[in-house]
Amino acid sequence: MYSLMINMTDNYGMLFFSIGSLAKTMDEAGVQNVTVKSTIFTGTTNGFRIKSWARHSTGFAQAIRFIGATMINVQNPIIIDQNYCPHNLNCPNEVRN
Repeated sequence: MYSLMINMTDNYGMLFFSIGSLAKTMDEAGVQNVTVKSTIFTGTTNGFRIKSWARHSTGFAQAIRFIGATMINVQNPIIIDQNYCPHNLNCPNEVRN
């Protein structure tokens, strides 16, 4: 999958490029071989984000590449959230070592 020449500008600071939410269900497909090229984020809250629920699942993210990103006034350029739970409701609390 390729995404080319993305220009993200938002006056409200909400736009970003996100993969997820992984592991929402126990048996789901993964995300792989994603290349995002030549992106520009201006004035956004987040840039790139990968998120997954904190539980066992067949879902995965691998071979994700971000090439040539420009971030201008971006609060959180890269977020990898392995404990995703929107609004902290019905959150799984599985911890694996």
